[in-house]
Amino acid sequence: MDVIETVKTYIGIDTQQRDVRALLKQDHQDVLDLVRRLADEDSAARRRALFRSLKPLLTAHARAEERAVYAELVKARSKRDAKDLGNEGYVEHSLVDILLERMSKTALAGSDAWKAHATVLKELLEHHIEEEEDEIFEALGKEFSDTQRAAMAEAFVRDKRAILEPSPRRTVRKAA
Repeated sequence: MDVIETVKTYIGIDTQQRDVRALLKQDHQDVLDLVRRLADEDSAARRRALFRSLKPLLTAHARAEERAVYAELVKARSKRDAKDLGNEGYVEHSLVDILLERMSKTALAGSDAWKAHATVLKELLEHHIEEEEDEIFEALGKEFSDTQRAAMAEAFVRDKRAILEPSPRRTVRKAA
């Protein structure tokens, strides 16, 4: 593999198969757009609306990423660094979960404390995403084949969809 193909593989672009890194990168862009708008917003009503859009997207992304990517990194056999990156990802996601839970208290949406939470969430996500797109994407390129990353992509999409679009409830028929 020449240098150009190696770089493309590490960053997840222009590959023959669907690569989980490309899906993660798109989600990251969507999340960053929402969280930056949220942190900069002055109107409490618009903050609540942005938060209602951000929370399910971010939660679904995090859970699907943990299952499809972090779990595989932690199980990686060849490098201790991959395991550490996966474990650090879990910890950073748990910090995001704590902030989201605190921000879910909508009565606080107009307060300075809520805005502070939004700012910290934005800063945490910016750091997490930058680190992930650098270090974790590189580890995914080194540790896993194109086929494995394609399988991760399928698992990520499936898990995210299941979280965002729960299956309809089964109707129970009553005996006549």
